[in-house]
Amino acid sequence: MNAIAIRRASPADGVLIEGLTRAIWTGRVSPESTVFRETPGSVSAQLAKGGGVVLMDAETPIGCGRWVPVPGPDGQGKWMEVKRIGVLEAYRKRGFGALILAALEDMGREQGVAGAQLAVRHDQVRLLDFYAGLGYVLADDVELTTPNPRSPPPTGMRKWFRD
Repeated sequence: MNAIAIRRASPADGVLIEGLTRAIWTGRVSPESTVFRETPGSVSAQLAKGGGVVLMDAETPIGCGRWVPVPGPDGQGKWMEVKRIGVLEAYRKRGFGALILAALEDMGREQGVAGAQLAVRHDQVRLLDFYAGLGYVLADDVELTTPNPRSPPPTGMRKWFRD
């Protein structure tokens, strides 16, 4: 294995992250997923509002994730919505998703967010245990920034940050 590293993304990475996310998710989620309606511009806009990371194997991008700011539970406080964490197939099952999530959470903490929320697609239920193992709990009141009326509702999860 080469040197695996995470770098922060900027809005200029919109093309890279949109293409990488599409490659990661193709064949893994329904063609109805909102991931397939994203554009480099919409990804850049999310990166500008919140942030993102790119997981690198030496000079090769192999994974990514992003976040956007959202209101906290009951509209209180500043929170983050974690979006589109993924790793290319050849790099899965090595803990890289957790590494990406931790980097995103660190970015949110630096921005003063009180916690994170995310949603697990109905066809990716195995991820519920993954996120639960990283401190997320089920939350039926999570409102997404990009809901998908073409798919069954996802399962919301939330994690409070405590210092």
